[in-house]
Amino acid sequence: MPNFKLQVLFVCALLFVALTCVIVWASVESNVMQGVEEMAALRWGVATFTDFYIGATFVGIWIGVMEKSVARGIVWTLAVYILGNLVTLVYVGLRARTSQKFTDIFALR
Repeated sequence: MPNFKLQVLFVCALLFVALTCVIVWASVESNVMQGVEEMAALRWGVATFTDFYIGATFVGIWIGVMEKSVARGIVWTLAVYILGNLVTLVYVGLRARTSQKFTDIFALR
């Protein structure tokens, strides 16, 4: 396995664990719906949600283009909407596993 694959997979795994830990840490304080309600009450919360969902839509479109499938793009987009960037990290890791060079992760095959 080329060195870049291990590096990308390591970074994705590290970020996945870090994000999962932050999600668990936040969940100990309150459930996600309480957090959504509190954020929705703040302008910065609304701005953050808007920013996230615009980014998630872009990632979903990118995945749909990479997969050459509207259906797969929709499924991946919905997964990103629900589970956030945990899904993005999984997708990038999967692309890295099947890529011959680093730029293949982000390019059409």
